[in-house]
Amino acid sequence: MSIKYEDLQPHVEMLIDALENRGASSSGLPNEEVYPYAEKYRSFLTEVRNRQVSKWHLEHFLNENHDAIMKITNQPYRTEQLLGALRTYFFKEFMRPK
Repeated sequence: MSIKYEDLQPHVEMLIDALENRGASSSGLPNEEVYPYAEKYRSFLTEVRNRQVSKWHLEHFLNENHDAIMKITNQPYRTEQLLGALRTYFFKEFMRPK
């Protein structure tokens, strides 16, 4: 069995946990402002996996939450990297064959 590139990449759930700082560096995002977004991403991920969203809805959700989080984060570089990875993996989930 060989390891594929995708096997080395983080699962989308791990990225959402990092947004909430569970298992991630504790010196990150402000708890009271950014952490609640993790639950939004979890709920939306369920909708994506259940094929309940359109591509427009996916893009709108990601853009809207990206902008809101970037306005309140105290670590813009770290947050930008995390949100970029979330975007990639949400689209991978969206494009996954039924």
